[in-house]
Amino acid sequence: MAAVRARRSGGRAAGPARGKKGRNASHPASYENMPRLARIKLSGGLSQDDVQVTSKSLMAAVTGAVLFVGIAIASAAWLGASLFDAREAFSRSADSAAAGAGFNIGALDVAALPGSPVITDAREQEVRALLVPEGRRSIISLDPDDVKARVEGLDWVASARVRRLWPSTLRVEVERRQEYALWEEDGQVSVIDMNGERLLAERAADHPGLPLIVGRGAGPAAEPLLEALESLPQLRARLVQLVRVGDRRWNLELNSGAIVSLPEDGAPQALARLEALHAHYTLLDRPVRQLDMRTPGRLAVRVQPALAGGLNPLLGGV
Repeated sequence: MAAVRARRSGGRAAGPARGKKGRNASHPASYENMPRLARIKLSGGLSQDDVQVTSKSLMAAVTGAVLFVGIAIASAAWLGASLFDAREAFSRSADSAAAGAGFNIGALDVAALPGSPVITDAREQEVRALLVPEGRRSIISLDPDDVKARVEGLDWVASARVRRLWPSTLRVEVERRQEYALWEEDGQVSVIDMNGERLLAERAADHPGLPLIVGRGAGPAAEPLLEALESLPQLRARLVQLVRVGDRRWNLELNSGAIVSLPEDGAPQALARLEALHAHYTLLDRPVRQLDMRTPGRLAVRVQPALAGGLNPLLGGV
């Protein structure tokens, strides 16, 4: 019996050992079968192998990002075009509804602003062609500010006034830029206004009586002189041409053949002084060849020895 108990006791003692050995042996197998995230947590964090990035994975990520951005841009463009089409369709529908309700465009009145030069039939047709956008039928669809901007975009228009007269009339009044001089540059002659800006719609041959401005860049530079001449009628009536000298000062050529040399600074003031001298001494009608005003406060006069085929003294002095 003792032998039997001993064997049973040894068997019970050996049992737990076998069980412990079995649990230790099964642990590696169960660890390997765990999900990767669980193994990372048990091991205390990421290893160098876990965070290794290959060139293939990096290329795949960049390609995916580029594709995503491209799809986003294409979608935005498609959406924007769709919204534009929707707005346009809505605008056309509203325009048709307004026209059907009695607000159709019945009359387009185009005229010159009071006190401004009359516009020709050809100029009036240019204005009319800009008033109504394509596909519009109602007076409501015509924004006065937009119409004004389109009309003032014409090179011969100085300003415009636009009004809607309900229910169906659009009135446009135009101030025409006035031709003031001709500008000769590099052999080409253009018509310019008082600001020295070219009037591309005007032909120089149609304005032979205008004074001539000569020289590179002379048109815009002549604005102060042209503005001063507006209040100097005697000088303006005798002016033949303004010649730009060295891109810094001016010479005036008068219809008597006399040349007036203006100073580099204060040329408008010199013109006013010349007008005053003529008022006192009829200077511009005297037989002089040159008037030199380049020295401040002084006037040098060179007498013309022969005028109109004979000798004529400088009567009366200056």
